[in-house]
Amino acid sequence: MKRILFLSMIIVMALSLFLACSKKKQEEVFRAAQFLPEKIAAAGIERSSEVKTYIGNDLWQYIDGGAELYHLYNFQEVSTADYKGGNAEFVADIYRFDNGTDAFGLYSMLRPPQPTIALLGTEGFASPAGLVFVKGAFVVRIMGYEENEAADRVLTSLGQEINRLIPASGNRPNAFLLFPVKNSLGATDKYFSQSFLGQKSLSRFYCEDYLLDVDTVTLFLSSDESGEKFLNWKEYAVSLSKIQNPPDSLSYDSSKSFLIEDSFNGPTVIGLKKGKILGMIRYRESHRKFLSDWLNSFQ
Repeated sequence: MKRILFLSMIIVMALSLFLACSKKKQEEVFRAAQFLPEKIAAAGIERSSEVKTYIGNDLWQYIDGGAELYHLYNFQEVSTADYKGGNAEFVADIYRFDNGTDAFGLYSMLRPPQPTIALLGTEGFASPAGLVFVKGAFVVRIMGYEENEAADRVLTSLGQEINRLIPASGNRPNAFLLFPVKNSLGATDKYFSQSFLGQKSLSRFYCEDYLLDVDTVTLFLSSDESGEKFLNWKEYAVSLSKIQNPPDSLSYDSSKSFLIEDSFNGPTVIGLKKGKILGMIRYRESHRKFLSDWLNSFQ
């Protein structure tokens, strides 16, 4: 009996060690630095510096004054290196986050209104002498020092190679599959890790913009199984004397909805349904059917 117990303990210890080593190996495989290529021979691009990596709270050493936003999205590390291609010079940064949702969230905060979309990773955008894209748990930023046709070709080639090297899914967070496709405005999907609409109690919110006739509205959702976010929001509206009755005939859970007259964001409908907080910013009566159809899709 003792022998069996002893053997069982050995097996458990061996299995634990194997899993720990496997996890460590997986983490090493997906470190950001390994996706910064030494050279791209076909494009005449070479890395012209050593790779530097900043981990966790050391990020401020690299982007002093801008690190707070990255930490809101569970930043893990950034690896950076300089590149040359012909007469063009670039800096390539690869930021690793805790997961793909956080990486997309940070990317969505960097993306400008009406961006020039780049077909890289999950999504990307180009800027003068620059390129940014997200793929899996990584956000890639490449910046050049001049803008011309030759430099743009080098920039594109470097971005394509890094995109090829990152072995991750190119899908958006699954929560965006719950939003309507019709009338959606492209490149407006965002994920707020914290402080949605400026309220600290509203964390982990997804939103997307829609064009309804001549109006732009925003739909939002967040998991709220306990109803805590809903109650905090309602208490906030009551404290400011901005709460109103919600529009009739919307299929929220019973007595779990309200409208807030927000002078900054416009009239906002908020409610609970099936363990989610759902709503519309800049609501008008003419938008009722669109909101109602979306709510009815949650069964």
